[in-house]
Amino acid sequence: MPSGKDPIPGLPTRAELDQASKEYLTRGAPFKADVTVIDVGKGPMVVKDFARRSWWRRLIGRLEVNRESRAYTYLGPMPWFPAYIGRIDDNALAVEKVDGITLRFAGDIDDKREDYLGQLRTAMERLTELGFLHLDARAYRNVLRRPDGRVVFIDLAGSFWIPPGRLGHRLLRRFIALYYEANIIKWETMLAPGGDPRKGQAKPPRYVHGLVDLWSAWKRLRVRPPTQ
Repeated sequence: MPSGKDPIPGLPTRAELDQASKEYLTRGAPFKADVTVIDVGKGPMVVKDFARRSWWRRLIGRLEVNRESRAYTYLGPMPWFPAYIGRIDDNALAVEKVDGITLRFAGDIDDKREDYLGQLRTAMERLTELGFLHLDARAYRNVLRRPDGRVVFIDLAGSFWIPPGRLGHRLLRRFIALYYEANIIKWETMLAPGGDPRKGQAKPPRYVHGLVDLWSAWKRLRVRPPTQ
């Protein structure tokens, strides 16, 4: 939900979007949407828009917009995500503009590290209950800190979910818990006092740290089973 008592901005039309003054966050990448901040008099919002891509990329973009829209709808209003404003058309969706900074670079990490890790764990435990995998939750760019200190995940394009009660949820719930426990371990490292202890070391292939974190997470969960 938006911070404080700010109302959720109204959904713009395609005509309003095309005519709006735009602040580009991502622009011109051939395989990605244009991500802009706009305000057409309904409040500032972030828009992800594939309309300027080639026709075949728009087709793929429509699938991405559809999936991300469904992800926000599935989750409903939650304090750890931007408010979902809506789908503008087949090529674009809009979400609340989060006024915040990347959590990894917050200036009060030394004082509030445990608070931030607690928020991350609470959010990830709730997502586990919902059978929801935010597949980019390890990426530091996708986790922000609002001015009021709340942690917010952004970018749900890479998401997967299995509703509770289905056979797949019962089968995969422990894997989902393992995945998020590995994410917590990664964030414990990124928010470590004095900075990331891995920084400056020779970098192995990207998957190596992920495998190490999964192994550590599995050992933790053997001792502390996930909440049923």
